[in-house]
Parts: sequence; C-alpha cells; structure tokens
Amino acid sequence: MIWIIFLLAALAVLISGHKLTKAGDKLAEVTGMSRGFIGVIVLGFVTSLPEMVSTLSAALLVDAPNLALGNIFGSNAANLAILALLDLLLIQKVQSERHLLNSENQLTAYLSLIIISLALMGLASHGFWQILHIDIFSFFIAAAYIIGLQKLHKFQAATARNDNFNQNQHEAESARKTIPTELKRSLLINAGVIVAASMALASSAEHIATVTGWGSTFVGNSLLAVATSLPEIVVTFSAVKLGSFAMAAGNIFGSNIFNIAILALADLFFFRSSIFAAASKSQSLIAAIGLLMSGLYLFAGRYGSQRKLAGRWPLDSLMVVGIYFFSLYALFAMR
Repeated sequence: MIWIIFLLAALAVLISGHKLTKAGDKLAEVTGMSRGFIGVIVLGFVTSLPEMVSTLSAALLVDAPNLALGNIFGSNAANLAILALLDLLLIQKVQSERHLLNSENQLTAYLSLIIISLALMGLASHGFWQILHIDIFSFFIAAAYIIGLQKLHKFQAATARNDNFNQNQHEAESARKTIPTELKRSLLINAGVIVAASMALASSAEHIATVTGWGSTFVGNSLLAVATSLPEIVVTFSAVKLGSFAMAAGNIFGSNIFNIAILALADLFFFRSSIFAAASKSQSLIAAIGLLMSGLYLFAGRYGSQRKLAGRWPLDSLMVVGIYFFSLYALFAMR
C-alpha cells in the first residue's frame, strides 16, 4: 500500500509539475519578464518546488534529516544524470553545438560549484559551528545564493542592454499587463497539488526506508530524489527535443543551485540540532559526486572533445551516467 501511495504521489508531481512549468512560462510571457533572470527564478523555483516541500517535510514533520539531505543531494545528482541520459538518447543532431554552453550557463555552473562546495564543507564540519541550532554554513549557503542571483541578474541585464534596448522597453511596458485569472488559478491549483503530493512522498519514502531496511539515506538519494526531480525531467526533455543543450543545462544548474539553497531553510526548521550535524557519513559522498558531475559538465561545456564510443555515445555523458549509478551502488552498500 505504501508503494502505491508513493507512486501515485510521484505521478501527481509529474502531471502538476508539467502544468505548473507551462503556467510559469506563460506568466513570463504575459508579464513581459526577462527570459533570462526571471526564467531562472520562476522555472527554477517551480521545478524545485517538490524538493523544497518534501525536504522541509522530512526535516520538520517526519524528523528524518538524512531523508531531507539525501533528497537534495540525490536530486542534484539525478538531474545531471538525466541530462546525460537525454544527451545519449536524443541528441544525435546539431553535434557542433552540443557542448556550447553560453556565458549565462557557465556563470550558473560556476555558482553551483561554489554553493555545493559550501554544503560539502558543512557536512565535513558536522555541525561544529552553530548559531543557536543553525549551522554557520547554512548562512554561507544563503548568502552565496543571494549574491549569486544578484550577479546573474546584473550579467543578464547588461547582456540584454547590449543585445536589444528596444526589446527591453517593450518588456517593461508589457510587465504592466494584468495576469489572467485563469493563469493565477492554474498556478495556485497545481502548486497546491505539488505541495500535498510532495508531503506524501516524504512520508511514504520514510515508511519505505523503514519497511525495506534500505535506510533513509539511500531512499532519499534514490527513490525520493528521482520522484521530486520529475518536473526537471519534463523541462529538460523539452529543451533537448528542441536541440538546445545549453537551455537544458541551464535549467539543471539553476535547479541544483536552488536545491542547495533549500538546505539552509531546512536547517532553520530542523530544531533539535543543525541538519548537517545529523547527517550520515555517506551524505558527503553523494555531495562530492554532485560536485564532480557539475565540474565534468562545465569542463565539457568549455573544453570537451567530440569523442564518442562506437562513433555514437559521447564519452563525457557516459562518464556522468556511470558515476551516478556507481554512487547509488556505493550508497546502497554503505547503508
């Protein structure tokens, strides 16, 4: 029965996540918001909403810190593995553009390296420095996220001014348009479904971890992480089908940054100690794996070759997928 609840909740996240993503994109179109910075904020928040709700539920309601941590770090690794799998399965055309990450993507990727490194340092210190019950690295993560978004906003604003000043004037005029009632209703209803389904995911995942004996760390990093990454799958799949590897990578890196920022919020609501102090040792492994996978994508995006296995499979994407499945095996063995 618990598996049925988990699967139904995951299906609800997938359907509502898809609808909410389309509604968020429509919101940017109606209001005339910038497709750059606002796109990162709106779609990054929308696609990470399941991770946020399930992580906060695991920390606050279920009292399962390793489920919360595993959901975040596992989702980040799963997002990158999904991008690599789609690359292997779908991107057979526009090969010359496959590795070309634009400047905005590279800036977002560098920010993800910084913020994941801070989370890894928090895991390594194991709650040694705390203010009240909040780990000092949670403050560093929150500060890095806010400063990083400011830098990204300035970069995109400067790019927009250089590219098309008149278009910005048009967008500014469009921003005063009224948001349709139907669009507001769609945003609220689907967001509500995701909140309820994500809470059910966190609760059922904790029961699955107990019943199966797999442990909350492994379940959080695998089942729950993949389930809450379903909206990212929808958006990334759409971008890859359009042949835009840079767009897909930008969505993944943007979501991963927001996911790590969620940890600072989860630490605030985990009252009995710092959430990093309650982390199992294996959490450091999956966090480091996420850092490694992000670094590989950034390297491939700037300097990667077009070498393929059997003339078809990009080697860097094969490496990312292989690293991800190795991490799942290692977490299962260490449970």
